[in-house]
Parts: sequence; structure tokens; C-alpha cells
Amino acid sequence: MRWLGVFIAFAACSDRGPNPQSPDAATPDAPPDTTQSSACREFDTQAVHVPVHFTGALDGSDVQSPTHCAAMDAQYGIESAGPDSVVRIDGLVPGTAYIVQLTSAADLAFYVATGCSTPSGPSATECALFVDATTGAQETGRFVAQSTSVYVIVDYYASASPAVSTFTLDVYPEACTSSSQCSAGLPVCSNGKCVECVSSFDCTNQALPKCDVASQLCVAGLDQCTIDDAAEPEDDGPIGARAIAVNGSGAGSATGNICSQPTSEADFFKFTVGAIGESWDVTLAWSGTRLLRLSLWDGAGNELGRSYWEQPQRVRLTYLPIGTYYARVSDTTGDATAVAYTISVQRTVGSGCTSRAECAAEYRNQLYRGDCQAGACVAIDGGGSVAEGDACDSRSDCAANLSCSSFLFVADASTRDVCGRYCSTDADCGPLGTNYVCTTYLAVSNFCVQKCTTDAQCPTTTAAPAAGLPWDRLRCQVSTGRCL
Repeated sequence: MRWLGVFIAFAACSDRGPNPQSPDAATPDAPPDTTQSSACREFDTQAVHVPVHFTGALDGSDVQSPTHCAAMDAQYGIESAGPDSVVRIDGLVPGTAYIVQLTSAADLAFYVATGCSTPSGPSATECALFVDATTGAQETGRFVAQSTSVYVIVDYYASASPAVSTFTLDVYPEACTSSSQCSAGLPVCSNGKCVECVSSFDCTNQALPKCDVASQLCVAGLDQCTIDDAAEPEDDGPIGARAIAVNGSGAGSATGNICSQPTSEADFFKFTVGAIGESWDVTLAWSGTRLLRLSLWDGAGNELGRSYWEQPQRVRLTYLPIGTYYARVSDTTGDATAVAYTISVQRTVGSGCTSRAECAAEYRNQLYRGDCQAGACVAIDGGGSVAEGDACDSRSDCAANLSCSSFLFVADASTRDVCGRYCSTDADCGPLGTNYVCTTYLAVSNFCVQKCTTDAQCPTTTAAPAAGLPWDRLRCQVSTGRCL
């Protein structure tokens, strides 16, 4: 999720009660004051003071966000048709940066308002920040206070109520913007505060190899399988990963046992890339009907490839930078009985990359890393500044109101992965040229992409078993250039 820095001019919502009437009967009655709408009455609420840890629930559909806010992190657009809740935040220090963090089992959004002046809610000039960046359980945004109070409106995008209406809202001063500002005990900057870990890749004590994402603390591994290997539970995180050594031919293997009790149980292995130009093939094999999964990661915790629905599972990584890499083995069945497996690697030595096209050539199970630097394929570091039509490999690369067509495991990403505008119809893509269409096959938010010419250029899904291995994908209608 992108950090959003925005300077906000705060204002209070005024008390707009009825005007007192003159007792003189000869004076005509004044018309009723309708400026205090039902929406604005929601802003007459008891304040909570920073630091805020507030638990609440959505109420009626009283407040509507405007169609535009000063800053937006909402890849699905501004939608606020459902029930909402207004929380007034007091005790802010002008000039201080604050983090707003919303957590809920439902897909909620929030926006920051400086007041309420229209019958439906805040005006566009009063909406300083709107955040609906994910479909997950947490949304986070940042603002700099210009006054001592502000309103946070928690909202739901659809007109119907979500299955769960409760939420937790945290508002606190920003303590860090990078991990270099944190101490050894809490070394990672996450959402403006220093914590022990964000993922298990941050945990450096083999006795505490797993990151508990709720507490953001490193904890002991779990050993609840009926029978397991000797490396358990220290190998539940990267710090306890077992090394896979290779022979003179570049081949190596290791064995283990895995169950899914609990479902977060995993075994980690590691291997070392010693020279530019190396490619690594990793295979996970087992017997029986259980479904194991394989994913590969770099040392910073960035996923590089995955295999979910095959037996054996297979991932090939190409043009890797020098460093240590990790394989994660997991089981999906919810079974406490362990299954034996073998993980094998094959290193191939070659030349480094010379172009982005070479980085895109292997896409079956490898995630696209879109920049070729010094012979190695690395992720594009766009930082939210890449302009429309320019290369990207993740949505975070693109400037505001643009998205990246970085679908997983698709062909020709080096020429097709570019930042494109959001759209509703193909006509919206006209300014980009005749080779663009709108991705109207997406459920919520569509954006402009180049026309397809083969099925391999169409999006895949990793969430369900594949009819055509390794992944299910849409099909290209060449006559229109649209994936169907």
C-alpha cells in the first residue's frame, strides 16, 4: 500500500441548529433551517483523542463521500454507498504527521474530512484523503495535521450491509518513515511505527522464527504434526531454513515432512546464487493425494515464483542477482498427519540478461521482474512516479489514477506491462491509441491494456485448481484483442 502524504487544512463542522424566532407575532415565521442535514448531524459526535484505538460498528447510510478528494489511494474508485460511521479525532498537533489504520473482517474504506457542508456529507474541498486500496482486512493512510481535530468516516462501498459491520480504528503520530529510524529491538518501520517484524523474513532468532502478523512480534515455530522431521519447528521461518547444497553438476536435494496443523505451518529451505547468469529449477515431489505448495522468495521477502496445482510442483527462476534465496513448502489440506516430500534443485550457469525481453521470457511460474541491471533481472523501482504508457511490473510503480497490467504468469510482459488509466469502456482508452482496450472482465476496477494476440497474454487465476495446468487463464479473442 502506498504512503500518502497530504497537508490538510482542518475546519470544524459548525452547529447549525434552528434560528431562534422573534416573539413578535406580527413578524412572519422564518423558513426552517435545513443546512444541518442528517449527514452533517452524524458529525455531532463525541470525540476520541490521539493516540486512538477505537472499536465501533457501521450504522445507517447517512454520509456520502464526494466524487473527488485532495488525495486518493483507491484503486477501485471512490464508492461509499453503504452504512458508515463518523469518528471525530481530537488532540492533534498541527504540523505533525499521523497514521490512520482501519481493520475489519469486511472490505471497508475510510476518508478524512475537515467538515460537513452539503446535504449528503463533506464537499470535495472538505475531503482531504480517501483510502480503499485493497479488498483485504486493513487500510492505511497518512496525513499531516493543520489543526487540532479531524473527522474519519468509515464506510462500505456497496449499498447492502457487509456480513460483519464492526471495525477497529487506530490513529497515532507517525514515528518513522524508514527502518533506518528504528532501533535494534524494533528494527522494522511498518505503517509509521517501529515493530519487531512484518513478515518472518524479519525474524533473526532461530528460536523465534515466525512473525505473528497480529502482534508484529517474532514467535516460536509450531510443531503440531503427528510425525515430523528433525528440523521442526526452527525451519518454520527463513532464519531456520535448511541449506540445499549442490554437486559439481549443480544438482541438489533435501527431504522433509509437512502437515497443515495449523494451516500456517511451513518448511523453509535456502540456496545460494553465486554468479550472475544463474538459473535455478526447483521441484517439489511427494506421493499420495495431498496437495502441497511451493513458493520461492528472495532474502528481502519478495515472492519470485510459485506452483500450486501440479504434482510435482515446479518453478524456474532466471537471471537472479547474487544472494540467498528461499523455498517455502506448505500443505493445504488441514491434515495433522505429515506427508513426506523431496525438494530438488538444478542450477544452470549462463550469461546475464541484456534486455527486459529476456527477463520476461520465462513466465510459466516466475513472477516478472521488469528491469535488467548489470546482468540480473530486478523489480522496477517506480515509486508511484511512472507515467502513463511507461514500463511497470507492479501497481505501486504507477503515478496516481493509473494501474499496471502486471497480471501473473503472462507472456510478453516486457512490452505489455505499462501504466494505464482506469476505464469503463474501450472509448476511455482512446487517448492511448487504437491498440488499447478496457479490461471490462475485471470485477471491480478496470483499466486500459494493450490488445491481446494470444491466450498466453491473458490473465491467470491462482485461487482455484487449474483446468489447463499450470494455471487457469482467460482466452484471447484475437478479432477484438480482448481477453474473455
